[in-house]
Parts: sequence; C-alpha cells; structure tokens
Amino acid sequence: MERAIIIKEIESLKEKLLRMGSIVEKMLHKTLDSIKTRDLDLAQEVIETDKLVDEYNWDIENQCLKILSLHQPVAKELRIVASTMKIIKDLERIGDYSVDIAKFASSLLKYSFDIPLSDIISLATLVERMVKDVIRAYSEPNLEQLENISSYYNFVFLKYQEISNELLEEIYKNPILTQQIIQLIMISRYLERIADHTTNIIELIYYIETGERKELHK
Repeated sequence: MERAIIIKEIESLKEKLLRMGSIVEKMLHKTLDSIKTRDLDLAQEVIETDKLVDEYNWDIENQCLKILSLHQPVAKELRIVASTMKIIKDLERIGDYSVDIAKFASSLLKYSFDIPLSDIISLATLVERMVKDVIRAYSEPNLEQLENISSYYNFVFLKYQEISNELLEEIYKNPILTQQIIQLIMISRYLERIADHTTNIIELIYYIETGERKELHK
C-alpha cells in the first residue's frame, strides 16, 4: 500500500514539473518571438507569467518535502524527489532570465537602430532547442540523447563569446548606441546562462536514471 502511494505521489510530482517546464519553455519562446517580431505585448506577457512559475516552484518544493517526510523514499524514487527539488530551481532561473530578456527587449524595441540581430537570434534558437529537448528528456529519459543535448552548450558558449566581442567592437564604431548594445550583450549573456542551467537539468536527469553524478558538458 505504501509503495503504491509513493508511486502515485511521484507521478503527480513529475506531471507538475512537466507543466512548469512547459510554461518556462513557452516564456522563452515568446521572449524570442518578441525580439524577432518587435512585439512589445509578447514581452509583457512573459513578464506577467513569472509569478505563475514562482507558484509552481513553491508547490513542487512543498510536495517534495511532504514525500520525503511522510514516505521516506529510497533508491530511484529518492533520487527523483531530491533531484526534482534542484531541477525546479534551474527552471525558475530559466524563467527569470526569460523575463530579464523580455524587459531588455521591451526597452530595445522602443528604439530604431541598424545593428543586426541575426547572430543573437541564431544563439537564441539553439538555446531554445536545448530547453525544449531537456523538458522532453525529463518525460522520456534517454542517456544518449542527454549527452547529445549537453554537447550544445559548448557551441552556445563560443557563440556568446563571439557575439559579445563583435558587439563590443560595435560600441567603438557607434558610441551613440552604447546603451542599446550593452543590452544586447546582456541578452546574449542571459541566453548563455539559460543554456548553463539547462545542462544542470541534464545532469540531474542523468543522475536520476543512473545514480551517477557526471558533468556531461565538460
């Protein structure tokens, strides 16, 4: 009977995490769409969704603590509960960075300037793919796929450095655009941070499945 209760609680936990992950994924997508289409309303929607992510974070954390205190799970079930408490923190941070990007986008979109955004859009597309794939990986774990997703991070980091260097050079060419360029640098930085938190989630899923702690993106 106790075993059946734990299984039911953990399934409920996983469903809530997937819902939270889906919300965070949509936040990032809307943020990037707001930049591509210069849509201030989309950026505002992302900012307003932040509270919902926080609510999921608290709800899931409380459920994890309840499972630990009442049912004392062991083996893989314990790994699921303990790792979920960490995964929701990474998801919350991804949501926070999406909001930060949306705020910068709201500011940037009020101006007209000629700096191309194609490199940032390219970086954003790769980061969005990582987030989307890792949410799917939580639902349907596959060790080979986890390692494939983690390999994206190195590309993200190199692209972020390249964009930052190019934008810093742009400041010297167009000092009048310094404020906007710095905001673009911060957007690329936040995208890199999202990718980093995504690799944290990948490693936690790997740990859930194998019991092994492994840095997959080094």
